[in-house]
Amino acid sequence: MTLAVVHEKNTHAMTVVDPCVVHEKNTHAMTPVTGNDNERVRHIQVLQPSKWWYWLRTTIAGQRQMQNLLWQLLMGLKACHDRNITHRDIKPENMIVCFEDLETGKCSREIPSEAKENKLNMRLIDFGSAIDDFTLKHLYGSGPTRSEQTFEYTPPEALLNSSWYQGSKSARLKYDIWSVGVVMLELIVGSPHVFQISDHARILMDQRLEGWSEQTKELAYKLRSYMELCILVPGISSQHQGSSNSERVHAGLASWKCSEESFARQVKIRDPLKMGFPNLRALRLARQLLVWHP
Repeated sequence: MTLAVVHEKNTHAMTVVDPCVVHEKNTHAMTPVTGNDNERVRHIQVLQPSKWWYWLRTTIAGQRQMQNLLWQLLMGLKACHDRNITHRDIKPENMIVCFEDLETGKCSREIPSEAKENKLNMRLIDFGSAIDDFTLKHLYGSGPTRSEQTFEYTPPEALLNSSWYQGSKSARLKYDIWSVGVVMLELIVGSPHVFQISDHARILMDQRLEGWSEQTKELAYKLRSYMELCILVPGISSQHQGSSNSERVHAGLASWKCSEESFARQVKIRDPLKMGFPNLRALRLARQLLVWHP
């Protein structure tokens, strides 16, 4: 049985849907303020990192497996991109993972450990939003719409330009590369909310965005979070590899100094374990994946 990389949901009885997860959700029943017993019970879901995530982040075997997971994801995308197919919906829910027990050849339902040897197998699923030359010409009519995208994993050029797909094939394929960068950050910080601004920043922005639509506000929040992570406007983000010249340019757009160190610090702040990136190579890979392409 294959195990999906999804959010683990725990009710009061803590029923584990799947041990192979990035996040868990604790669901608590909440009686409405009216106190009417006939009212429908509402639920609050509290997101927290799963046991599997702690194992990935805190053990040597887990760190190797995280590298393997990302490598298989990139190799799966390479197979798509070699055929000029853009998946367009890379996210944990569309990554099927199996921890194959080397003794039985079956997928284990237990959290991996160093005591028991297993092999990680990952497959991409759900190509319902994928595009290539044929689908763009014969299936999409006026082109793919934003309703077919997952907002959290959509690159900024697609969020801001509804005709982004009309560019070169290589530009279309870069859509997936950005999504891989978001998945990588999720694995680092143990949360799907990698592009989240503080309540204080949101309040200050709301004062300026009064009267704007909720959709526009959400986009503004996302752009602000990009700035905090030094993912800046086209023509500048491509230079953000930490050179002193690019850092001076960044300083004019943000009130903080954009560099590898500041990016690493922001990620570390978001990490519940306060570990951040395991090494410099991982940090630079994330920055290369999360580039805003014009």
